Amino acid sequence: MGLRKSVLFNLRRFFSFIKILFSNRKAAFGLIIILFFLFMALFPFLFTENTPLGKDPETGGPVGVKFCVPAWFRHLPTWLGGNPHLTENFRAFTDPGFPTIGENGEYRFETDANDLVKPYPDPNFGYPLTVPIKGLNEKNGSLAIKFVRPAGQSRGEVKAYVYRQFYYPYSGYPADFEGNVELFVNGSVHGKYLDVPVRLRFFVGVVEGERYYLWPPVYNNDTKYLGAVDALYGFNFTKGDVFVDRPKSGREMSRYWIISRASPMGASYIKDNQLVRISMGLRGVDSVITKIFSKNPGNYEYGVEITFLDSDFEDKNVWTTVYVDDLCLDLYGNSYGIMGTDHQGYDLFAQLVYGARISLYLGFAVSVMTVLIGLVVGLVAGFLGGIPDQILMRINDLMLCLPTLPLLIVLAAVIGHTIENLMIIMIFLGWNGFARVVRSMTLSLKERPFVEAARAVGAGTGHIIWRHIVPNVMSVVYVNLATSVPGAVTSEAALSWLGFYDPTRMSWGRILNNLSFQGGAAQAVVNPLWPILPGLCIALLASSFILLGYALDEILNPKLRIRR
Repeated sequence: MGLRKSVLFNLRRFFSFIKILFSNRKAAFGLIIILFFLFMALFPFLFTENTPLGKDPETGGPVGVKFCVPAWFRHLPTWLGGNPHLTENFRAFTDPGFPTIGENGEYRFETDANDLVKPYPDPNFGYPLTVPIKGLNEKNGSLAIKFVRPAGQSRGEVKAYVYRQFYYPYSGYPADFEGNVELFVNGSVHGKYLDVPVRLRFFVGVVEGERYYLWPPVYNNDTKYLGAVDALYGFNFTKGDVFVDRPKSGREMSRYWIISRASPMGASYIKDNQLVRISMGLRGVDSVITKIFSKNPGNYEYGVEITFLDSDFEDKNVWTTVYVDDLCLDLYGNSYGIMGTDHQGYDLFAQLVYGARISLYLGFAVSVMTVLIGLVVGLVAGFLGGIPDQILMRINDLMLCLPTLPLLIVLAAVIGHTIENLMIIMIFLGWNGFARVVRSMTLSLKERPFVEAARAVGAGTGHIIWRHIVPNVMSVVYVNLATSVPGAVTSEAALSWLGFYDPTRMSWGRILNNLSFQGGAAQAVVNPLWPILPGLCIALLASSFILLGYALDEILNPKLRIRR
């Protein structure tokens, strides 16, 4: 019964204190800001779907091209810096994991020999490895294109097309693009070679306009030094043409599929690069993107052209099957999200959201530990006096003489700049001032009559400190807990801005470092949110704790209460 009354009494006191706290405008404003950042730190997934470093959670790579501006700039008037021709990321596919054709299919199929070429879905055979493409729903199965010609007259070149048409809704050009396809070739053979070789080409173009063939690249003196041999793995390119003349000719690591990437998880060859430029016959300043995407907004198509080269073996039944999987095209815009992207194409807004977690974690931890160490040192030095006081205060004076920021930089460079190491350094250097404040209060309190009375009845040192001294310095403890957080937050931001950041975590100071030393100051003009929002968050969080500290001082300090 007594415990219940004690709990109820303390709850009433607590809620009464909260009511008084929120009645103070400074405290209310500071707490609202702190609670907002705390909510953002605890539930970042409600604000962004990307990782703490701003990467795409599905692919682990960039979310767009580097230096994107915020997407909403497209809707601003031009006199405010808006640009109606900005573009966003556009996915020109729905579900390429198992390509299908027909009325309910995503892709279309055409051929100039319906009697010889038949498409059909094969649900049991598909590319078996993971593809690093956002939004790709991995499914078993592929689309098979089978050429069958009975013994008789050969048919020469027989073409088939698997393609998809889409509408590009933006008036500007995409900033970049990336295509993907996996192909597996099998068929009747003579020795090691296919009876009917096949030419395979990935194309993009305007509907009812020119098609541009982007992969595989041509092989000549210009491309052979640009990695064309790797890009042509699985193809025969020694006879002036590029075609597949052997079954199962892909790399062993890709399970003998011919892939449009340097490796199963590598970069795609189907993008704006020098191999594509040369294959398209572009020279000088001609742009791959402006050449292909010449009608914006407009209708486009992409797909695979399959050419069966039936020129021999008229006296036998021949067949060749091409399996097509994960056929897709991504178009990247020059704007992204709320804040745009950084120098690596990572989401700045995701970095800002997760940066709140680091700032609060470090600020609270450093504040609690520095106040706790300062409280213990001040109490011991002030109450015991004598030799313990002299030793502790001389150590304190020595540490107060040390230049804080240069020492932080040196120690961070020596022991490593993880967040935990920065916390240890800040705690080591941050308790000194508060220890002197507690010591001075303790020197005064231990001479008070209530302490003399406690000694007279036989109370020990520990009892006096815990029951009589500590409760009388707690008001200063609460205030210093609040006011020491801004110093920790700004110190971490300063160190991160100078390059001493934890490479595995994102903080607001690191975002500013990326702008200053990676993105270039010119990006602050192009994307002003990059420097403004992290700086504003640092200022708001620091100011909110300072306001809370002042409010606590007003509420807990008897002299200030009397003055009001």
